[in-house]
Amino acid sequence: MTPEERIAELEKENAELRRRDVEREGEVRALRETLEKALKELEEWKRGFRERGKRRSSRPEGKRGTTGRRTGRKPGHKGAQREVPRKIDRTVEYTPPKRCQCGGTVKPTGEQRSTLVEDIPPVRVEVVEHVAHLGCCRRCGLEVSEPLPGDTPKGKSIARTQVGPNVAAMTVSLRFDHHVSLAGIATFFGVWFGLRITAGGVSHLLARLGERAQPAVDEIQSHIRNAPVVGADETGLRQNGVGAWAWIARTETASLFRVELSRGAWVAEQMLGPDFGGVLVTDFYSVYTSHDDWTHAYCGAHMVREAKKIAECCPGERTEAFRDRLCVWYADAKKAQVRGNAAIRHGLRVRLGRIINEGDPRLNDDVQRLQTRLRDRFQGITAFLDRRDVPADNNGSERDLRIFARHRKATGGTRSPRGSRTLGRWTSIRQTTRKNGVPLRDFVVGLYDNHRRGKPPPSVFHN
Repeated sequence: MTPEERIAELEKENAELRRRDVEREGEVRALRETLEKALKELEEWKRGFRERGKRRSSRPEGKRGTTGRRTGRKPGHKGAQREVPRKIDRTVEYTPPKRCQCGGTVKPTGEQRSTLVEDIPPVRVEVVEHVAHLGCCRRCGLEVSEPLPGDTPKGKSIARTQVGPNVAAMTVSLRFDHHVSLAGIATFFGVWFGLRITAGGVSHLLARLGERAQPAVDEIQSHIRNAPVVGADETGLRQNGVGAWAWIARTETASLFRVELSRGAWVAEQMLGPDFGGVLVTDFYSVYTSHDDWTHAYCGAHMVREAKKIAECCPGERTEAFRDRLCVWYADAKKAQVRGNAAIRHGLRVRLGRIINEGDPRLNDDVQRLQTRLRDRFQGITAFLDRRDVPADNNGSERDLRIFARHRKATGGTRSPRGSRTLGRWTSIRQTTRKNGVPLRDFVVGLYDNHRRGKPPPSVFHN
């Protein structure tokens, strides 16, 4: 090989090595970007800003966990059957067949057997014409008559044909109990009852009834503002494709909902009022914690959940020991709330103080951050120890908010501010009537009749 050929071969080999070096640099750059993104997502997940997946189990989808227990009731246990109705509306009798399956003739024995069938007879729409006879005032000469259903304050009807209170009550139940779409409600009435109504008509009906029921919502709000213990929380919703928030303020007998585009403190302030003097049970969201003029009780379940997440993300002897100590303290504190022993409650405060005041620099940064939060909110975290009416967690508010989660999944949210107000009003009324055992039909029928007579709606707290 001549020197010129050797030089050419080396130059070719050098060019190939440079090309490979450029490719390696590109791969390294891409891997670094991927690593930075993964570290950022991991840090966000550790801080609690990333929503966990819906699956809470490592089992494959479609597989159910086995408990080792056989299905059905225990041997010898009486079988479960429908309750026997107290009243029989009609009887259908069957004579014995003339011939048996073998071909022989059948002779009646005089004995009989029977079964009861519960069914709904075909329902048809009842059209009722309301006629108001007119009179004339002898003093002022004005025309006087009884108000008709749907009359405006000036005495004029909004429409010649309207739907009645039973249809209205069923519409409210289908929409806010069963989360049926507006078009689904219209189709249901048309197919099963022959009642013609459009999806837009259903929407206007719910909005109009909600506006008439506003005094009932004001009654709920007054109850909330004067309650000794109130739970508060919020969850995401969408209004016309824009991110919004569904807020709740609740007690054991009332629930007040409100949908706003804001997650700011002013919403909670308006719901609770300027003179709120009760105990507010919440999580550690800054909207609540920033109000020093409120008496706070913070959710212990959020505290324990955060400690468990830290131990899961950063497993180690110290993080797991911190989690275990906090979990044991929380379980003992809930027991002490029921017992009411002052010495035990004082000892639990001392124990929590030791847990959150550990100054070991080798502890995880997230543990130290949680310790700082608990140290700053110590009085609110331990508030439930001295009062049995103050819950140790905020689970009641989260359970009440599930109605919005189901509604959000079925409908995707609301389409307008009016729709958000309607949703807030009816969910407030529906949850409150359910807590107080007030039938929804009785409330809607009473709302219908009272509006015709110019009276406020019936109470949502009692019949």
